[in-house]
Amino acid sequence: MLRILLSVGNIVFSLILGALLMAFVAIYSPETLSTMLDWARSFKAVITGTGLDAKYNIWLQLLLEERQLLLMFFTIIARIILAVLAYPIVLLREKT
Repeated sequence: MLRILLSVGNIVFSLILGALLMAFVAIYSPETLSTMLDWARSFKAVITGTGLDAKYNIWLQLLLEERQLLLMFFTIIARIILAVLAYPIVLLREKT
């Protein structure tokens, strides 16, 4: 039960941390965030331009937004940071 709570907590915390990281970049380096939004727009164009049938591609166009892609990126970065920070703790727990 503890493992489930820790994993859910990790997901929620990384989502919040990812949003905070995105806000930090927006406040202290808006040019960088603007460039990242341009990259996300290009990535969306690549994903939606794969030649899928219109009945599938329309859902990608409707559901996939640049802001969502950017938040996913920052959430993944936050998960990597949390994993690096948690690794020594896990090693210490295994030794005891």
